[in-house]
Amino acid sequence: MPLTIPKRLRGVKTVSHNHAPKQEKRIAKDLSANVVKGSGCGDEKGDVRARGVVRIECKSTTNKSFSITRKILEKIEDTALLSGEVPIIEVEFLEPDGRVAHSVVVMPKYVLEMVVGELGEQDA
Repeated sequence: MPLTIPKRLRGVKTVSHNHAPKQEKRIAKDLSANVVKGSGCGDEKGDVRARGVVRIECKSTTNKSFSITRKILEKIEDTALLSGEVPIIEVEFLEPDGRVAHSVVVMPKYVLEMVVGELGEQDA
């Protein structure tokens, strides 16, 4: 049986790979933030950043599930906290044609507690 060359080595981009720049641009626009050049492969980590406010790692998949690993979480959290920013991971679940079926945000529990605390203070 001959060996098959993986799609990524043949230059074939997946639906998720094609979707990534659109996702990053949309989030940056929605939050008045900036897309990080090279998706964080240089000195500046993360995909989208509003300096001093938030740093976001964008992920997307056509699969039924997506695993948030400690490595993913620690990478965005460590970098964000060094700059006084809130670490966020956005995961978009895509239809096979690339349309967004669901979008969820993952954040450390202390961020949720900060948000809920601020909402409670507004009600008082």
